[in-house]
Amino acid sequence: MPNNIFTPQWRPKVHFTPQKNWMNDPNGLVFYNGQYHLFYQYNPHGNDWGNMNWGHASSTDLINWQHHPIAIEMDVAGLGYIYSGSAVVDFNNTSGLQQGEDPPLVAIFTHTQAGCETQRQSLAFSTDGGLSWQQYKNNPVIDNPGLLDFRDPKVFWHTPSQHWILVLTAGHQINFYRSENLFNWQYISSFGEDDGCHGGEWECPDLFELRTKDGEKKWVLLVSLVPGGPNGGNGTQYFVGDFDGQTFAPEHKDVRWLDYGPDNYAGVTWDGKQKLDNRRTLVAWMSNWIYAADMPTFPWRGAMCLPRDLSLIKHNQSFFVSNQPAKEIDDNLITFAKHSQTATDVNCELPTDSALDIKVSAEVNQGDKLYIRFSNSDGEVVELKYLPDHQKVVVDRSRAGWQYKLWRTPRLEADTTTSEGLINCRLVLDASSLEVFWQDGTTTMTICLLPTSAFNKIELASSQLGTKCLELSRIRHQSATD
Repeated sequence: MPNNIFTPQWRPKVHFTPQKNWMNDPNGLVFYNGQYHLFYQYNPHGNDWGNMNWGHASSTDLINWQHHPIAIEMDVAGLGYIYSGSAVVDFNNTSGLQQGEDPPLVAIFTHTQAGCETQRQSLAFSTDGGLSWQQYKNNPVIDNPGLLDFRDPKVFWHTPSQHWILVLTAGHQINFYRSENLFNWQYISSFGEDDGCHGGEWECPDLFELRTKDGEKKWVLLVSLVPGGPNGGNGTQYFVGDFDGQTFAPEHKDVRWLDYGPDNYAGVTWDGKQKLDNRRTLVAWMSNWIYAADMPTFPWRGAMCLPRDLSLIKHNQSFFVSNQPAKEIDDNLITFAKHSQTATDVNCELPTDSALDIKVSAEVNQGDKLYIRFSNSDGEVVELKYLPDHQKVVVDRSRAGWQYKLWRTPRLEADTTTSEGLINCRLVLDASSLEVFWQDGTTTMTICLLPTSAFNKIELASSQLGTKCLELSRIRHQSATD
């Protein structure tokens, strides 16, 4: 398919996309004065990767977004392109940048100079709540120590040590720095040379504290990598452990994946939200570097996954990270149907005017198989299958629509922590994606789909008798028909 044919049928309804042109990693996620700010890697000049700037959008509900002009612009003749990074609200004005009563917003990002590809960390700031940005005159604030890959800084305030902490990728490890003012940074430690998966380049780290429902606390370090993901191409691994303000110590040796799907990458969390409700909300790029440049959408290319609230769960004395759609998604659900069957399968029609939130519960026993199938009037199908004997969820997108070289991984598998009993699953189906949240989000999969027409039927079936229940909801958005 030529890449200049308009494809409105694949424009997501509740997943963020730029109005036009290329987008990849989310950057500078900051919550301030009731607004979620989303910055992102953006090419203002075309539908392919290149000419990196920070695009900008804002939202009050994580569903409906207002587009803004480019926030931080590249300067090819100067320090170069604006690669990934983060932003914080400097509530205590440690930077001294505050003007008036409102605290400054400070972004730290990777500057990459044209021609030499030297990666250095620079700073920009906003004194009007994130609408306009000024680059610091003495950039860079962290120079390159002689590494090819030295990028993607994530900054946060560490209350116990009363310092800013910065984490970034330095080759195949994570470097930690600290600062009192966001300008002057001291290297303090490294992590990861012999830990985790090293099947590809390490990128886009994030470090934060999570707690269980019982109040137990652990630190979680996210590290994206490409290739080396669990289903081909990119993926995001996470480490659970302790951080004392200087070093990070993991408490497990196994590799754990934040999402098993092929289309969830470079996910990071919003800063500033914790002062309001202590939630840790993440968003990720919904694509895969294997085929991102070949996605046939136009006039945009690239989308974000559904924003997710992260939590910590304890299973067999180990701690794991759970993903669930953000609370704002729950606040915008309109339930329109509920179905329950024991002796027969569940079949029902689906509306095609909205993104759908679908809750499934089913009794599943050893030797059983549970199937969830979406289909459309063109005979296309995407099938989810649960195999309790193997503790696996399998998604087959080989017959789910428009295919090209990216579907070299049409069968996607994910491990689960459950085997039998009452199974729960939450599915979010949008125009060109399916997101799976299995057993309260303990296993998740993000999957891009390109159906010829919208999926308008769902079937819930099992190979043995058992109660099967469906709850269907629309996700309210500005153009939805309620």
